[in-house]
Amino acid sequence: MDPRPTHDVLGYAEFGAWYDGYLTEVLEPALDAAWTELEAALTDVLSDRDLARIRSTGGRVKSKRRTWRKLRQPRFDGMVSTVDDIPLVLHDLVGVRVTCINVRDIEMVQSALESLPRQRAKPDVLWIDPASERDYVREPKESGYRGWHVNLGTTVDTGRGRVPVICELQVRSLLQDTWGELTHEDTYSKDGALPPLVEVLSKRMADLFSILDDIAEDLRTELDRIDEEAVAGPDRGQQAPDETEDLTGQAADAAALLVDRWGTLDRPTDLATLAWALQREFGAEISDDWFGHGSFKRFLRHAVPEGEISTGRQGYLLPQGYAPEEDVEEGAEAATADTPAPADEEPEAPRSTIPDQARQLRRVDRGFPLLESDHWPLLYGELAEAWRRLGAGEPTNRFVNQLTRSARDRSEAAGARLSRRHLDYVAKAILSPDDTGEPLGAEEIAQRFTTLTLQRMADLRILDPEHRRARGRVKRWLNGG
Repeated sequence: MDPRPTHDVLGYAEFGAWYDGYLTEVLEPALDAAWTELEAALTDVLSDRDLARIRSTGGRVKSKRRTWRKLRQPRFDGMVSTVDDIPLVLHDLVGVRVTCINVRDIEMVQSALESLPRQRAKPDVLWIDPASERDYVREPKESGYRGWHVNLGTTVDTGRGRVPVICELQVRSLLQDTWGELTHEDTYSKDGALPPLVEVLSKRMADLFSILDDIAEDLRTELDRIDEEAVAGPDRGQQAPDETEDLTGQAADAAALLVDRWGTLDRPTDLATLAWALQREFGAEISDDWFGHGSFKRFLRHAVPEGEISTGRQGYLLPQGYAPEEDVEEGAEAATADTPAPADEEPEAPRSTIPDQARQLRRVDRGFPLLESDHWPLLYGELAEAWRRLGAGEPTNRFVNQLTRSARDRSEAAGARLSRRHLDYVAKAILSPDDTGEPLGAEEIAQRFTTLTLQRMADLRILDPEHRRARGRVKRWLNGG
């Protein structure tokens, strides 16, 4: 690379000619592709209820003048020798933004994107670069900006072959996005100093919006608790209607909607999502007594008597005739994995250690961690050590937050960063309301989580308990083998 500043290596005229051609040939098609593929990825993983919490998805291509302005920053000196180097050093020429209702919804999007490949795979398949993650929600910028950023990759067919393009994804809450709009955060150079008064007022507003985001989270938590109670909670002492009698009026209409929904299910669907769909159609007031049934679960059983509801902590309505897939011989799996791709196709990413059953569970439960096998022992170990240091605690949300925050910080200090989302999922799975909260060792955590996961797969008809080979693969995966 030429060590001189970029503007001494390239003139604006040369840069401008390159940009004009690259814009129409690569950048604009890449924006369309990334936007389309991102929406498809979210739609495939998230329920209608979750998708309703995403308020906007949009994007932009960085303008010629702003691109040139960024290239002139000292941090890029010596990194650009020709115009062909520009896309290699600037990864935000294409930007996509997702705006959600709550901060918790940012984690929802993060979890949904974990199903994306970690490197360039097939054409028209979005991939993600986890190493590029910048979590400004947890560690805000000095300006007060909060949001979650990560790089996504797509490919564009230019007529001279497919060109990989890196796009920056920004995910924000409504309040975080509002702060950005009110402060014109994108107007100022990221490396330049803000006018003093603007800096002070921006930080004050950012802190205020952060407090409001916390209040919104507390409000949502309480509303979710009320919803859960209405879905599967006690029947409030009401006399249940005779479930052999035909439903009439709105109840019959609501039942017909549930029957239609059941007939189109391709995966288990949690009862809260089904209840939300009815409330959206008939109004939130139906949850007061669910047409005289007291709870949504009781109404669902009356409306869809042939339907099967899974056991476990969270109920799911199973699709018609839903059953585990046939077990596959390990040798047959290996043979399939080693089969070379046709010459005219791009090679797929190396085969993962994640079992197919885990991916199926992830389609049902978007929070379920899809980790490579060797990452599980590290997670169990850090969780156990954090628990030992904290000591026994009641299994409350506050205790889980302390536990997972400590485990995450320890892993980062050791140079092996663990996702707090994954730690949170495991901690909540192994802690039950009647638990003593006594610390567990790494092996005990692994055993308990493995047992619960296998049982959940069986409850959801993802794994047949009689398929010993499949059970063995899942157990080895969860235990680092």
